[in-house]
Amino acid sequence: MNRLALTALPLAAALLMTAGPALAWDTNARVYATSTAPYWEVGKIDNDLSRLCTLGSFNQKRVAQVYIQFTGKKGRGITGIAKRDFNLRDPQNKAVDGKTYHFFADGTSQCKVYVAP
Repeated sequence: MNRLALTALPLAAALLMTAGPALAWDTNARVYATSTAPYWEVGKIDNDLSRLCTLGSFNQKRVAQVYIQFTGKKGRGITGIAKRDFNLRDPQNKAVDGKTYHFFADGTSQCKVYVAP
């Protein structure tokens, strides 16, 4: 093994041990829809839920199990979809019946949660 690989191994192990709750990535994800609108127009941003998402306390059970692709010139990306009774990890019971939660960058410190009716 080269010197860089030997140096990187302990760092990678330390990062894995200190990481928050593990998020599952779905290898059989489904595209729910495609849009040319910017991803942030999917709903109204909820700053409180976004903060909980960055802390690992309001997330998708399976990241992007079902998602929307945003393919326009502005605001490209995907948002994973969750509802109170579908694909949502919500230990503090913040979700509301009838609302759909769209996650941008779930599992990162940049997570944003948009709420749609």
